[in-house]
Amino acid sequence: MRNARLFVVVSALVLLVAACGGKSAEEQLLEEILENSSEDIGDIDISTGGDGDDFSINIQGEDEEGQDFSITGGGNDDDFEITISGEDGEQMTIGGGEIPDELVLPYPPGGSVSSTFVTGSDVNVSLQYPAAQFDQLVSFYDSELGSDAERSESTYSTEDGTFRNVFFNAQDGNWTVGISDCVGFTTGEFDTVCVTLYQIGE
Repeated sequence: MRNARLFVVVSALVLLVAACGGKSAEEQLLEEILENSSEDIGDIDISTGGDGDDFSINIQGEDEEGQDFSITGGGNDDDFEITISGEDGEQMTIGGGEIPDELVLPYPPGGSVSSTFVTGSDVNVSLQYPAAQFDQLVSFYDSELGSDAERSESTYSTEDGTFRNVFFNAQDGNWTVGISDCVGFTTGEFDTVCVTLYQIGE
């Protein structure tokens, strides 16, 4: 599932989240798929509501290595979930979804899931919290991870403001936790804290 042909997934997400050019999401998706797939990608079923806000997507295809994959999901601009599944067991969910059972790293309650990715025993989860909780989130991981983690901090400034990053890396290299000021998944504004949990399985 890891190949350039699934660039269409990224294209689809961008078009679904940000409608533009006066075209329906369905029209934009189909155009992007055709432009970025040199071969037949497979069976495509994309539908949108009458006003173009609601959508559903179902793509069944084969990647460049001959393995089957599927892209399924639906929702609207503010609340959607898309899942990409591979024949080898890889699965990525973008926009919502549940915390994978395989995740053993702690996480504070109240966050919204923006993406999950499970491949074999490796797990990657992204959560979003209100910007005002940044210090609270850092304190949570200072307490939970303690001496098991190496902690680093950085800041950077742009015309939009100054942004903070705090990273916790496992002493044994088996996991990483990142806390960063970021753009909200649904708001499109720098009003959010992103917590990224990456767990490397054995």
